Amino acid sequence: MDTLSKLQVIRNYVIPPPAPVVKSDIHGEAIFALYGAAFPRYRGRIDISDEWFEITAISELRRFIDWSVVDKIIYEAEVQDCDDFAMALAGEFARYPGWSGFPVTFIWGDYGGGHAFCTAVAWPSFSDRTPTVYYIEPQNDHEIAEETVEEMELWLLPMSKK
Repeated sequence: MDTLSKLQVIRNYVIPPPAPVVKSDIHGEAIFALYGAAFPRYRGRIDISDEWFEITAISELRRFIDWSVVDKIIYEAEVQDCDDFAMALAGEFARYPGWSGFPVTFIWGDYGGGHAFCTAVAWPSFSDRTPTVYYIEPQNDHEIAEETVEEMELWLLPMSKK
């Protein structure tokens, strides 16, 4: 591989994909309502940090997740485990202009006996613009089914102040 090709490979790891072009604004109250419906027992404790966010299709957020190398981190219990993966993926979104306005964060609960993973609000598609909560396992980039999470006891949702 020549030097120019090597530089392109490095560039692809450093520079995220272009930010979504098709997007809209979503009020923090709508985000609050979605998480309140997902975790009704904790509705009184959820406090969304920003008044406005951006929203796009989950396929756009997946482009970023697929670009991220967080899932390539070597798991090591108590050192680089589930909370580190979840914070790293959420932090990657927060780090890059054009991607930081989307409601992507991490969540911690009793799922699997105690687990941290990511959550995001996005449209199912560009044609179906119904804001939906998605759960993402940052250790493998797979989505976690809503049914798997809905009975979870919520230990921490970082957008909560209480």
